[in-house]
Amino acid sequence: LIAGSFSLSAQAIYEPAASGDMTLVGQAGYQTNYERFGIGAQLRYSFLRNIRLAPDIMFFFPKDKVTGLDINLNAHYVFYFPQDRFSVYPLAGFAMQNNFRGSQTVNDGNVNSVKIDSDSKTNLGFNLGGGISYQVMPNGYLNAEAKFMFADEDNAVIMLGYGLRF
Repeated sequence: LIAGSFSLSAQAIYEPAASGDMTLVGQAGYQTNYERFGIGAQLRYSFLRNIRLAPDIMFFFPKDKVTGLDINLNAHYVFYFPQDRFSVYPLAGFAMQNNFRGSQTVNDGNVNSVKIDSDSKTNLGFNLGGGISYQVMPNGYLNAEAKFMFADEDNAVIMLGYGLRF
């Protein structure tokens, strides 16, 4: 009786997403090419049970006076394993990476100092990657995602997060 109730409870609580479901994921992670920490948010909308659109925005903290802001629009194809409460997904999409370099003064190797003005640069590119989610509550899950951005300045981003489905 106890084993049966746990089985029924697990089936009722841990269901895969359905079409029309929305999820908000808070993320924190690392960007490889600038070696900096970032935080962000991702909104997921399931069009079909296995296909969802996932726009996100990531802010990367300054390192060597370079601050970053990435905006991505990715699509996920989700493979669900409800008996184990996890899912995996490949992703593909479009990316916009913006980096702002603050003004700074550097030595030229001699006694002279050179002032470098602030500037910003925007790159457009494509994302490829994947992720895994593990459901820990009826509407909450842990998420890990890695993606590679193909652009003028290629880089990889590894993010860990927590999502809430509503």
